Amino acid sequence: MNEKSIISIYKDVKYPYTLGLVDNIYTGLGSYIPSFNTIKLIDMSHREGARTYERTISFLLSYVAYKNNSFIKIEHSFGGALFGEIITGSLDLEKAKKEMLQLIKQDIKIKEIRVSKIEAMNIFKNEKSLEDFNTIKYLSREYIPIYCINDYMRYFAGPLLPSTGFLNLFDIKKIDSGFLIILPSQDDPFKLSKIEKRDKLLNTYSESNKWCEILGIQNVGDLNDAIVSNKISDIIKVAESFHEKRIANIADEITEKNARIVLIAGPSSSGKTTFSKRLGVHLRVNGIKPKVIALDDYFVDREKTPRDEKGEYYFDSIYALDLPLFNEHISRLLNGEEVEVPVFNFKKGKREYTGKMMKLENDEIIVIEGLHALNPLLTESIKESAKFKIYVSALTQLNINSLNRIPTRDVRLLRRIFRDTLFRGNPPSITLARWKGVIKGEEEHIFKFQENADVMFNSSLVYELAVLKNYVETPLRSITYDDEYYCEALRLLNFLNHFLPISEDEIPPTSILREFIGGSSFRY
Repeated sequence: MNEKSIISIYKDVKYPYTLGLVDNIYTGLGSYIPSFNTIKLIDMSHREGARTYERTISFLLSYVAYKNNSFIKIEHSFGGALFGEIITGSLDLEKAKKEMLQLIKQDIKIKEIRVSKIEAMNIFKNEKSLEDFNTIKYLSREYIPIYCINDYMRYFAGPLLPSTGFLNLFDIKKIDSGFLIILPSQDDPFKLSKIEKRDKLLNTYSESNKWCEILGIQNVGDLNDAIVSNKISDIIKVAESFHEKRIANIADEITEKNARIVLIAGPSSSGKTTFSKRLGVHLRVNGIKPKVIALDDYFVDREKTPRDEKGEYYFDSIYALDLPLFNEHISRLLNGEEVEVPVFNFKKGKREYTGKMMKLENDEIIVIEGLHALNPLLTESIKESAKFKIYVSALTQLNINSLNRIPTRDVRLLRRIFRDTLFRGNPPSITLARWKGVIKGEEEHIFKFQENADVMFNSSLVYELAVLKNYVETPLRSITYDDEYYCEALRLLNFLNHFLPISEDEIPPTSILREFIGGSSFRY
C-alpha cells in the first residue's frame, strides 16, 4: 500500500465533529486510514462523539494540573458536566481555565502513539503513573495507545480529539468538595449545558466513594489486583453487606416517618425490582407488611393512550395512566376503605375488573415501583407526609483510571443485554437498537424528578463488571461486522477487556446482580 492511499480522517474536519466511524468501527479523527475505507463523521449529538470530547477536555485539564504539580480525578457525570476532585496539590481552577484557553488557542497537537504493552508499562513506570501501569498490565493487547501533549502521557480507553483546537467550548466551576467541567449541550453543541444543583446525587456519589475507600478498590487495576490475589471473595461479601445495611437503614427511615406509601423510581436496569423485594423483607422485620400496587394496571384503554410525534402509542407518557382513578384509589386505601383494583388486559388493551379487592390494614404499607413513581402528578392528591420516595440507580463507583470514568449507562446497558438475552430471547442488537428510546424516556420522565426523592440508593456493585464480562461477551460477539450496532458491540467488548473475569459462585441469591444474570431467590 503506497503513501497516497493513506489519508487523514480529520483533514478539513471541524467541531462539532469529534469522531469517525470507519468501516463501522469508532476511530479517532487523528487516525490515518486507507482511502478506500468507508468514513462517516460523528458529532456531539452522538453519545460517543460527546464522550470523545469529554475524554479530551479531561486530558487537557489533567495536563494543566500536572504542569502545576497537581493531580485531578474525574469521578462522575453530573447532567451536562463532569464532576471531579483535586486529589493532590492546590490547583487554582480559574488559573487552570485560562491556561487551558491558551492551549486551545495554540491548537496543540494531541499525539497518539501505539507501543508494545511492555514498552507502555515501562513508560508509565518511569513516569510514575502507577494507576495507568496497573490498568494496562492486565490488558490482553499486544499494542497500547498512549496519548501525549508535549511530555505528558496518559492511557485512555477510547479515542481523543487530534488537537486542542477542537475544544472550543467549556467552563469550570467549583462545587462542594470538587469541581465541574461544564460541557457543550448535546442538543446545541454551540451552547454550554445548563447545570442544576443536585445535592442528593452528590451525597450519593460521596457515599459510594467511601464504600470504595473501605474496600480499597478505586479503579479497575485495584479490582484486578484483588482478583489475582484471591481477595475478591471478601470484596463481594463486603460490597453486598453495604447494600444490605443501606436497605435496612432505608426501611428504618420509612418506619420512623410512619409513611403509608413508598414510591420507587429509577432508570432501566437499575435493579428496582430486587431492591423493592429486599426492602419489603426489611419492612417486615420492622413489623410492616408491604402491599404492592402495579402501575401497569392503571393504564388507560388503548384508544385513549397518548401518541408521540410519529403518531405511535406513547406508553411512557404519564398520561398513559388513569391519574384521577389512581389517586382516588390510593386516597381511599389510605382512609381505610376497600377498593376493587383493576387488572389491565394487555392483549385486549382494556382495563378490566375481576373482583380483585384491596384494603390497607394498620400494619400494611403501599409500595409502588415504576417509571413515574417520583412524578408529583402521580400522587398529587396524597399528602407529602404520607409518602416516602426512593430513587434507585446504578451509579458506577469504579473508574478505569483517574481520567477514564465508566459511564453509568454502560453498566445498565450491559445488565440489560444479558437479561434480555437470557429471559426475553432478544438478541443484543435488538437491545442496542432500543437503547436510544430508553434513554429518551429516562431523560423525559425520570432524571428530572430524582432530586424529589427522600433517599437515593446506589444499586451498583464494585465487582459486577468482572462478573458481567462472563455473560455478555458471547452475545456481543454474535453481532456481525455488517450489523448497524457492530461499532457499539466492539466498543463494549474493548471496555470489558479491562476486567479480569470472576465467577458467580459467591454472589448471594438475594443480590441485585442476580436480577440480571439469573439465580435470584426472589420471584419476579
